Amino acid sequence: MKAENLMIVQGGGPTAVFNASLSSVIAEGIRQAKIGRVLGARFGVKGLAQGDVVDLTHTTSEELRVLRNSPGAALGSSRFKPTEDDLHRMVGHLQRLDVRHLVFMGGNGTMRGAEVVSAFCRAVGFEVQIMGIPKTVDNDIAVTDRCPGYASAARYIAQSTRDLGMDIRSLPQPVTIFETMGRNVGWLAGASTLARMAEEDAPHLVYLPEVPFHKERFLADLDRIVTREGWAVVVASEGIRNENGSLVYEMSDSSQLDPLKRPMTGGVGQFLAGVVAESLRIRCRSEKPGLLGRASIAHLSTQDQQDAELVGREGVRALLGGETDKMVALRSLEDAGELGYDLVPLSAAAGIDRPVPAEWLADGPLAVTNAFREYLRPLVGGLYRYSPALPPDLQSTGAF
Repeated sequence: MKAENLMIVQGGGPTAVFNASLSSVIAEGIRQAKIGRVLGARFGVKGLAQGDVVDLTHTTSEELRVLRNSPGAALGSSRFKPTEDDLHRMVGHLQRLDVRHLVFMGGNGTMRGAEVVSAFCRAVGFEVQIMGIPKTVDNDIAVTDRCPGYASAARYIAQSTRDLGMDIRSLPQPVTIFETMGRNVGWLAGASTLARMAEEDAPHLVYLPEVPFHKERFLADLDRIVTREGWAVVVASEGIRNENGSLVYEMSDSSQLDPLKRPMTGGVGQFLAGVVAESLRIRCRSEKPGLLGRASIAHLSTQDQQDAELVGREGVRALLGGETDKMVALRSLEDAGELGYDLVPLSAAAGIDRPVPAEWLADGPLAVTNAFREYLRPLVGGLYRYSPALPPDLQSTGAF
C-alpha cells in the first residue's frame, strides 16, 4: 500500500508545551510505516494556503528532544481566516503533496478552522482525514478536562503571585495590580489563588470575566484590606467586564486590532492602578507578565508536558485508525481510565468558550472556590514555599 503524507498546522498563541505536542506528532508520524513524509505548514493556515511547507521527516531524535523542551511554536503560528480562494489553493497544495492526514494544533478558533477546511475538502471531493490537537493557556476549549499549555501558564501565575506578595510586603508599596491573560475566561486569574499559604498572603482580591466588576465595591474592599494589612495584591484578568458586559478597559486605537479584527485587551492593570491612586490617594502600581506568562519554560508543569505529548501522539494514531473530524480531549485525572482521553467531534470544540464553571465561582474576594484549587493543584505541581517572617529567635525584642 502506498504511504500517505501527514501535514501539521499550528495555530493561535504559543505556549510552553506547544512544541512538546509538535515533537510528539512528528515522532509518531516518523515511526508509523503508513506515513510517507511528515510535513509542516509554516505560520499556520496562512502558510498552508500559500504552500509554505517544510519537510520534517528526517528530524533527528536529538532535534525532537530539544524541540520538546522549547517554548513557542516552532513551525510558526498565525490567526488567519482563509477566503474561498485560500481554501482552493490549500486543497491544491495538499493534493500536490499527496497529503491524506492533516493535524490542526490550537485552541477553539483553530478547531473551528479545522472544521471549515474539512467541510471545504468534502465539498470539492478531496479526501483527507483531519484531527484536532488542543492547545491554549486560556483553558477554554469546551470538551476537554484541561488544555495543554494551561497548567504551565497557571503555575507561572501562581508562583509569580506568591513572589510578588513577598516583594510588596517588604517595602512601603501599598498596592499592586497584577494583570493576567484571559480575554473571555478567568482560568489564569483564578490560578493566582494557589499562591496563598495563609489568610494574609497574596492575592487579596481576584477578578475574572465570569463575574461582573463593580468599581465602588472594588475600592471599598481594597481600602479595607490595605487598612488591615498595610498592603495588597490584586489579580485581574485582562477581560474583566462591567455589569453591562462592556470591558472595564479596552484599547481604542484601531492600529491595535488583532488579525481577526478583535480589540486588543490588556492594560486593565494600569487602568485600575490609576483608579486606585485617584480614588484612594495611595500609591499603586501594576504588573503585567503578558507573553512571559505563557512562554516561561522555567515554570513548566510536568503534567502539562505529559498531556501535550499524549494528545499529539494519540492524534496521529487515531488518524491512522481511520478517525477524522475529531479532537483529542483529555479526561480528568480522577476518571482517566486506561487511555486518559476521548475522541470528540470537532464541532463540539469549534469556536465555543468554556468559562470557569458556575459552581467553582465564589462570591468573595478570591472569586473561586476550593474545588477550583483542588482541580488545579495536581496539574500545576508544587510551588516554592517561603516564610514571610523572620524565625522567632531572630525577631526583634525591642531597641538595643
